[in-house]
Amino acid sequence: MRIRTGYSFKTAIGSLDDVLNRLKDTNATYAPISDRVSTFGFNRWAKKAKAAGLIPVFGVEIGVVPELGMKKPPMAYWTFFAREDLKALNDLVAMATLNPGKEPSLTYEQAQSTQGLLRIAGEWTLLEHLRKDASTFIALSPSLPKGLFTAAKKAGHKFIATHDNLYPAKEDLELYRLALGRRASTQTYPQHILSIGEWEEAVSLFADDEVIEDAKRNTKKELVKLKAKLKVGEMLVPEKKKTLRKMCEEGAKKLGCNLKDKVYAERLKRELDLIAEKKFEDYFYIIADMINWAKDRMIVGPARGSSCGSLVCYLLGITTIDPIPFGLIFERFVDINRTDLPDIDIDFSDEKRHLVFEYAENKYGHDRVARLGTVMMFQPRSALKQIGEQVGVPGWMMEKTLDGIIERSSGDSRALQALEDTLRDTEAGRELLETYPVVGLAGRLEGHPHNAGQHAAGIIITQEPVTSFLALDSRTGSVMCDKKDAEDLNLLKIDALGLTQLSIFERTLEQIGVPPVSGWLEKLPLDDKEAFKVINDQKFAGVFQFAGSALQSLSKQVRVEHVEDIISITALARPGPLATGGANSWVRRKIGQEQVQYPHKLFEPLLKDTLGIVMYQEQVMNIGREIGELSWGDVTALRKAMSKSLGKEYFDQFGDKWKANAAKRGIPAATLDKVWDDLCAYGSWAFNRSHSVAYGIISYWCCWLKAHHPLEFAAATLDAEADPQNQIKILRELANEGVDYVDVDPDNSTDRWSVAKVGGKRKLVGPLTQIHGIGAAAAKEIINARNAGEKVRPVLLKKLTNPKTSISTLTPVADSALAAANGDLRNINIVTKPKAIKEIVCKRDDEVVIVALLKRLAPRDENDAQKVAKRGKKVEGPHMSVNMFFQDDTGEIFCKIGRYDYDRLAPDVLNRGKAGKAIYAIKGTVPKDFLMVSVKQIKYIGDIA
Repeated sequence: MRIRTGYSFKTAIGSLDDVLNRLKDTNATYAPISDRVSTFGFNRWAKKAKAAGLIPVFGVEIGVVPELGMKKPPMAYWTFFAREDLKALNDLVAMATLNPGKEPSLTYEQAQSTQGLLRIAGEWTLLEHLRKDASTFIALSPSLPKGLFTAAKKAGHKFIATHDNLYPAKEDLELYRLALGRRASTQTYPQHILSIGEWEEAVSLFADDEVIEDAKRNTKKELVKLKAKLKVGEMLVPEKKKTLRKMCEEGAKKLGCNLKDKVYAERLKRELDLIAEKKFEDYFYIIADMINWAKDRMIVGPARGSSCGSLVCYLLGITTIDPIPFGLIFERFVDINRTDLPDIDIDFSDEKRHLVFEYAENKYGHDRVARLGTVMMFQPRSALKQIGEQVGVPGWMMEKTLDGIIERSSGDSRALQALEDTLRDTEAGRELLETYPVVGLAGRLEGHPHNAGQHAAGIIITQEPVTSFLALDSRTGSVMCDKKDAEDLNLLKIDALGLTQLSIFERTLEQIGVPPVSGWLEKLPLDDKEAFKVINDQKFAGVFQFAGSALQSLSKQVRVEHVEDIISITALARPGPLATGGANSWVRRKIGQEQVQYPHKLFEPLLKDTLGIVMYQEQVMNIGREIGELSWGDVTALRKAMSKSLGKEYFDQFGDKWKANAAKRGIPAATLDKVWDDLCAYGSWAFNRSHSVAYGIISYWCCWLKAHHPLEFAAATLDAEADPQNQIKILRELANEGVDYVDVDPDNSTDRWSVAKVGGKRKLVGPLTQIHGIGAAAAKEIINARNAGEKVRPVLLKKLTNPKTSISTLTPVADSALAAANGDLRNINIVTKPKAIKEIVCKRDDEVVIVALLKRLAPRDENDAQKVAKRGKKVEGPHMSVNMFFQDDTGEIFCKIGRYDYDRLAPDVLNRGKAGKAIYAIKGTVPKDFLMVSVKQIKYIGDIA
């Protein structure tokens, strides 16, 4: 009895597989899981235990104290196992996490008043508070103090045989010590999962044979009574005043959508029939109700992900995108081969999203609605850092290995062995492992539970009280269950995501006198030339998605004339299309430098809108379906493989079938071979068009607002950014666009960025809180005094009279460098005039000097496994280099200390570090074919002021 796994966060370690393997080694029949105030492992444990031939038993460990609120309570950890169902156990967790205290706990009275549970009192139980009953035992484990054993036996209490494991097997002690660091509790008694013989030997040091045999019998007798199983959820049944069809018809009338049109009529029937067949109607009622409620109170996103492909979603108001004119596929949204609910992820205003959670609780009941939990697992970097810190690995050596960590897609069979392979197959990893052999244990931490929390967006809604299915952490209002577990248990899960851009829209509308709710933006025409001009004039500041260099670069090469161009750029400006040449090919075709071609005339209708380029997952699905007559099951499998970037090897299993069917339509075999190879290559980066359309529309709305209300949109954008450095970047971009600002104005500044007349001209005005020493309360006091015509307190008046802010200059790097050089860089022997980063151009600049702020620093091993695989051989001689990103007041650029300059230049930079603080002067050369600086000299100037 009593088994802890790694889901006993910061208390025990052990992957579920390792723990179950150890139980099998001990010839166990049952697999009792009982983590400390955690039931996160239940679902996976049940599946893995059954697969291992063991009977899963569910329990939880909770601290028990004499009374709540004690400063240093004498705490005994009790274990509770569920007998017939899990609700009693789940309710107990909810009670314990509701109680005040440093950690969740129960009183003795609460612990002993439970029904339907087996109770095992822990090793530090206070006997004066312990009642004797048929369901309460004392843990007979190696850690039981002899004095407590003697007193309990004398008082007539019953014992039950238990482990007191903190790690699975004896050889895991060192991993446990390193993984938990100072939290590790190492004792002389065994702390691993014991065999019968080991357990008997350990407890025989203080217990007599009769008690030992009784404890073993009690364990066997009680285990057979523990029959509780995980309960599968049932869809919440909402109130239904109208049929879905009727609601769709009413929505169509409101939207001006003609359902008599054959295309719309057939599409609606097909969707409604499939939704009814899969019994998804209740789901659509719930989502539609929640979103339409929210739209009257905030701005809700037009859509996210594949829900954009549903006509039903559009007519019900769940999305604002008509899928027909955009050519979006319903089957990308609802998988005809699966019974699990489709994902309808929703973007809400991040400032008002909490109202949605409150609405769901009030509508369906606080006991039927909860936030979703989440478990953070050790990743390669965090696992290596945890072990490295415990054994004292120097930072520079750690960074060398961290920088070369092998990355794999989730579909790779060794996806969770990236760290293990890095330590074995990279030179930096081998060097680290040779110097600190114990670091090899870090590989076992990869994928191991680290800590739990609340999911940022997920909520679950249940027909019965939530605790009928899951334990609830009352501290956070979230269930001890993650997204995947909720899906396995058929629980209704909704992702209510917060999107800052929607809050920016709300603030913009407030300033221009429009109610900050959904409905106004959706009516904007999608063909406004002034909106397209924003992108064509390269006024990217604040435009959703266009902060990245990739989207800006593509936008500079083509002329945006249609919202479809924005949608295409959104899909193409990602690593896959950029690296494979798909993006460049699209640009050349768009501007007429390359002829639009199709593999065969049958492909033209499917690829015409994207100039013959396979750009979207939906196109791959249509090609599979319409050209090669693959089933929806096959094309869905292909689509999911794309989402996971499983690549060509996976796709090939469908190739023969597709080619055979397509050949019947007169397409030559050579053409089919090439098309399939291209599909497999493109498929790994093809984008979800539904998502691209939805987010492209949001980008367009930004452009429209910038075109017609530039200052108000700029003020709202700045309001959403708290970091002064990022504000300066936005202000610098705005200044280049012709937008003027004052960092603060004593007479006009409010508690937010605003627009006001300063010196006879409308300008952006920073909030009072920009002034050093003035917070929200002081700002409110100043505004109230101003409105009342009263004087402010002298201490505040002094700050207003000579205000100091962090955004008083748009050139903080140059100002700091000049300050360090007493006004002239020649004072510190920098005689060549530095060049602004944005002015550096390939094929024109040979040697440059820049003065810039170090943003990122990463040493590289040119002989790591990935580089060698790509290059085909190892480099001879020096093989270490340093990749760096530097930023001045105009932009950012990549700089590199090459392997032949590493020993001369790298040590000072690596030892000094200070990314985000240190300003350097860099002299180097610019290659003809890649925008970067190859560093030949580098000098620390000082830190940014």
